[in-house]
Amino acid sequence: MTKQQFQLVPLAVALILAAGLVAGLFVDQQNFEQKSRLAALGRLTAVRSGLENALLTRLNVLKALTTYARLKPDLDARSFATLAEGLTAGVDGIRLAALARKNVVSHTFPPEASARWMHRELPADGREAVRALAARVQRTRQLRVAAPLPSPDSAGTILAAAPVFLEGGRGDWGLALLVIDAPTLFREAGLTNPLPDLRIALRVPSPAAGERSELFGPQSVFDQRPVLLPVPAPGGGWQAAAVPAGGWGLSPNRPIILYGGGGAALLVAGLVFATLSQLSGRLRERDEFRRLMAHARSIVLRLNAEGAITYCNEYAETFYGYGPGELTGRPLVGTLVPPGSPAGEALGRRLGRLLENPSAIPFREFLTLRRSGEAVWIAWTHEPVLDASGRLAGILSVGTDITDRKFMEEALRRRERQYRLLAENVTDVIFGLDADLRYTFASPSDEVARGVRRTEVLGRPLADSLKPASRVRFLDTAERLREQPDQGMRSAILDLEFLCADGSTLWLETRLGPMLNDGGQVIGILGVGRDITDRKLAEALREDVERMARHDLKTPLGAVIGLPEEIRRMGGLTPDQDRLLDIVGKAGRDMLRHINSSLSLHKMEQGDYRLELETVDVLAVLEEIRAESLSLIRDKGVSLGIEIAGIEKDRFPARVDPPLFRSLLGNLMRNALIASPDGGTVTVTLAGDKVLSITIRNQGEVPHAIRDTFFGKYVTAGRNSGTGLGTYSARLIARTHGGDILLDASQPGSTGVTVILPR
Repeated sequence: MTKQQFQLVPLAVALILAAGLVAGLFVDQQNFEQKSRLAALGRLTAVRSGLENALLTRLNVLKALTTYARLKPDLDARSFATLAEGLTAGVDGIRLAALARKNVVSHTFPPEASARWMHRELPADGREAVRALAARVQRTRQLRVAAPLPSPDSAGTILAAAPVFLEGGRGDWGLALLVIDAPTLFREAGLTNPLPDLRIALRVPSPAAGERSELFGPQSVFDQRPVLLPVPAPGGGWQAAAVPAGGWGLSPNRPIILYGGGGAALLVAGLVFATLSQLSGRLRERDEFRRLMAHARSIVLRLNAEGAITYCNEYAETFYGYGPGELTGRPLVGTLVPPGSPAGEALGRRLGRLLENPSAIPFREFLTLRRSGEAVWIAWTHEPVLDASGRLAGILSVGTDITDRKFMEEALRRRERQYRLLAENVTDVIFGLDADLRYTFASPSDEVARGVRRTEVLGRPLADSLKPASRVRFLDTAERLREQPDQGMRSAILDLEFLCADGSTLWLETRLGPMLNDGGQVIGILGVGRDITDRKLAEALREDVERMARHDLKTPLGAVIGLPEEIRRMGGLTPDQDRLLDIVGKAGRDMLRHINSSLSLHKMEQGDYRLELETVDVLAVLEEIRAESLSLIRDKGVSLGIEIAGIEKDRFPARVDPPLFRSLLGNLMRNALIASPDGGTVTVTLAGDKVLSITIRNQGEVPHAIRDTFFGKYVTAGRNSGTGLGTYSARLIARTHGGDILLDASQPGSTGVTVILPR
């Protein structure tokens, strides 16, 4: 029997038991409903008997009136009233007893009904039911009853009429009419008594014209498979129906059958399944083992106690280059493992230990040989195979090819040794920082340069090793590196002043770059620094000399600026001489402004400059710079546009130091106009409410070589490009105001510089 057949047997048993359970539930439900219907039929029969008796009692009154009128066709009203009063005594619910001579009402009882019924011609009565009843009586010449009709002063009335024939066959005298109160009739029949467990309804199966089909009770009873009984009535029967108040319901034995029978069915099916599962266990294990061996991408060998191969899967034969069955019976050592190799000797000893202690399950990695002689690394796991008595019968070995991994590990080890050798012998300072900017690595050159041991800096923030000014620049740059690794800021070069162990400082030109994980997230920063202390000292000496020279130049400039006015006071000047004096005075003032600007630049570098803030109109400043640059704009044919992003205004105020702010915008505007190609476009965009943002964008790209140092001191774009102080001083002015300047070179063919200042 196959595995699929084993699985179908318990399913078939379960289906048979389920079918038997369903049949038992159906039979029990049918018996329960039959008993319920018999009980409802018995109670409905009693109700029908009461209704027949109540209706017959009232129809007897009608028959007596008919007989009396036939015997005494000339009876007067008083005699009729006496007769009717006697007949209706003790009979409730008769609202009218009347005689209609020649079908016109001539006698009525009780007296209060006379006004409504007297002298009414029944075949022409206003109500359709009355006309229909009179017509039926005349046509059939028999007593007829009409279904309950709506009544203005009660729930409904039942009409009964019978023909009156004269004695001796002398023709028709007329009609006798009886109006019965329907609720009284139904109450006397027992229909209106409380029946909490049974719902009863009456209807006319085929109502005549003007009649209602509904007689009593909710007509929805007829839609619930009710017990039905006919109720005979003159001129057509009625139909009574009854159902239990809660419907026919379910058998009380249903839970016992359902849960008891279901549990028994599950138990039997489970026992069958368990029995068949045990019988099919070996077959399933065999199929699973064969499927595993057929699809496994691992080397599977089985060795006997002597180390010979007794089984190998197809993959092992293909991997080692042998044909089907060629490895079976061969010893492992000497076929796949060289006997004289360390692995062969170790495997021989291990087989001996396994024979002594089968619970030892070693795991090793060693070289094996393919048939071609190629060496491959295999990671083995060994499992002892025991016989029925618990003795070692063999070893099951599963191997995985790890040759590529071994080669990669060896290559990584070699590369690690090379990098470590490089890092430990390079003269530049190399350090690594984690996401919190704490040291994770410091090269030995850092200890040599600063005299600080690596154990003292590892785990500490790098900012603690910097002078305050350098610390601010480092933290600002590191923050931008961590926030913008995918926006073009891949690295940055900073001149940082480090603290040494002896209290001195060391200047390092430091290149910082973010370290990213596989997901592109910044997990740290790598830094490489080169000692530029001597260069910094030379720059400081040069700046001191320049500062002293600028200071010394201010004294003779006073004479250059003041002498033209003195000469003018002496008089006798020609217009050409006066114009020359203006040129001399303007040149002197320009030189004094440049000297003062350079002195202010030095103060800003030292952090000693005190801002004198005023509210200025940025648009007015830009217009002044545009006017001063008209010659350059005309010469190059550059189009200059100024706009306020998202708004149309005539003023754009900002709180700044006016001379410094004008110098900042002037330097950036002049650089943009010079860098723009002839006929190009320069746009200035103002934006921001709480923070002032000024973006100056021109056509033309900044060379890649200077993008990282664009705002550095003395950095120029090439020959004849100025001193390299314009962008440096602009960023220094922006940072003195508490803002900054950013370079945007991400758009091909253009360069943008954005100034951000607090407002």
